Amino acid sequence: PPIQCLFVGSLTAGKNPLYAIQLVEYLLKKGISIQLKLYGDGTERTSLEAYCAQAAIDLAVEFCGNQEAHQIQKAYESSHFLVLPSQSEGWPKAVAEAMFWGCVPLVTAVSCVPSMLNNQTRGLLLDVQLEQDAQRIIELVQNPLDYASKAIAAMEWSRQFTLDQFEVEIAKLVRP
Repeated sequence: PPIQCLFVGSLTAGKNPLYAIQLVEYLLKKGISIQLKLYGDGTERTSLEAYCAQAAIDLAVEFCGNQEAHQIQKAYESSHFLVLPSQSEGWPKAVAEAMFWGCVPLVTAVSCVPSMLNNQTRGLLLDVQLEQDAQRIIELVQNPLDYASKAIAAMEWSRQFTLDQFEVEIAKLVRP
């Protein structure tokens, strides 16, 4: 079956959805069976759709628009990778959510993301260099044990941070 990837975020230059699409395009040209679903909307959607049509990859790239949280959860659960080459992040919620559901993040080294990925034991940091990033993804796909190790490590780490745990920690801070 094709490798399932998703992008979750606004379709704007700062989130760099074009690079996610170009990465999938490059992998397709290398003979990798891969699909990308983009969740979110934004000012670049029309130009991104045009790019996909012109590159003849519109069958491999699907624009899903804004969706309810349960739909995004299903997407995380059924995807192998989150591709999020952002130029900046505040709190990278999409990365944490992907990790929670065992979806391995392919993300840029912004905000606290490098720490979240723990020296890339829980995902890959993208250099935003097409050939280099694609090769590292191919290597990961060809090594299912390494992929599974990253997915499991991501789940174990992210599942420490639940709302219940958050409330317990807040309560500790506010108690006299």
